[in-house]
Amino acid sequence: MATAIAEPIDGDRVATPDQPRAKGRVESLDLIRGLAVMGIVLANLNSLSTMGMEHSWPPADGPLSAGEKAVWLFEYLFIDGKLRGLFSLLFGAGMIVFLERARARGAPAISLQLRRLFWLLLFGLAHFYLLFDGDILHNYAVAGLIALLFLRVPPKWMLGIAATVLVAFSYFPATGIWDYRTYEVQALAAPADSELRREYQSEIEAERSHAYAEADVLREGSLADVVAFRVEHSTGGLVGNLSYWLVEYLSLMLIGASLFRLGFFSGEWNRRRMLGWGLAGIALSAAMSLPLGLWTIREGFPRALHLFVFYGPVHAIRLPMILGYAAVLVAVAPALLNSGVGRRIAATGRMAFSNYIGTSLVMALVFQGWGLGLFGQLDKVERLLPLFAVWVLMLIWSPAWLARFRFGPLEWLWRCLTYWKRFPIRRSATA
Repeated sequence: MATAIAEPIDGDRVATPDQPRAKGRVESLDLIRGLAVMGIVLANLNSLSTMGMEHSWPPADGPLSAGEKAVWLFEYLFIDGKLRGLFSLLFGAGMIVFLERARARGAPAISLQLRRLFWLLLFGLAHFYLLFDGDILHNYAVAGLIALLFLRVPPKWMLGIAATVLVAFSYFPATGIWDYRTYEVQALAAPADSELRREYQSEIEAERSHAYAEADVLREGSLADVVAFRVEHSTGGLVGNLSYWLVEYLSLMLIGASLFRLGFFSGEWNRRRMLGWGLAGIALSAAMSLPLGLWTIREGFPRALHLFVFYGPVHAIRLPMILGYAAVLVAVAPALLNSGVGRRIAATGRMAFSNYIGTSLVMALVFQGWGLGLFGQLDKVERLLPLFAVWVLMLIWSPAWLARFRFGPLEWLWRCLTYWKRFPIRRSATA
């Protein structure tokens, strides 16, 4: 998650790329980034550990237990789409930081940002094919290119326009999916031997057949087999899904950029008020989502209904919670950063790029056939064990690495590629 996974905000305002320093960091960004990259593991866990169709239709491989339904509802209310939203906000804020600091040094800011996004695109494509076809970095790179055209718009105008576009966009996917839901209701009400019911079931089985074929490759195939399958079957989705995600990512990036320029992340706003309306935003989103989630559970997770509550009017519903999470975390950042756990989370955020890609690598080693081969063998509740293990690993290795090195390994590589220059990485190199 790019300036969720962006280049770490290093040093004070006059730091150069050769001599970044920790003084003056906007530490609230590190903290939010760390919590977001930890949460995204939970959001991606289903897709990393079992057939992808279960993400868009949980009972694709069989009915859910009561515990699995509870986990699904929690994820639906508080996780799905919200962490991705935080990453998008941070990406927009990070673009502003990068451009301002480049301009302050007299460097070609736009050219550097373009190179940075180009390398992000390549990182994302490599991640997509090698480790996880749910990658968002390649989408972020494309959205970031478009965002560059709007970053000079006055922040209040940009904030209002981007939020309005995002909320309005909820209408279009919701309408299309609701048409499918109407068709589904008619098909399920039709006699079992009717043409309408057979057509509906045939569509479901065709999706299942593809999902099982993919699962077989991930469970039993080599890494080369996995890559070959994705090249053949997933490449079309790189472009086909971009139109859906682009409005979300671009709008949230511009909202994040606007909020950064307005002092939201740097503590210039009243923290007590931020905490209050942040909690209100979280509660509002949860209150709007809960009836949809309970409706889906009560109906037994019919395919089209789940698609509707998962991909339909969600942009309007999620936005208050995304902003609420950001506001609450900024408000509590000073206290949290004074704790040992808070400092570990912030270190995890400073290495969010490395942790994001690293998580996919660890999960691939655990679940895919070229690793331990546990793909599809754990239910939603059992998958929480590797989730917690990865969280602990992040919180341990991130501060340990940063105690010896100035950047995370992928953050350092991205920086070197952006500037086309090898920077020292060991802290002893600048001692």
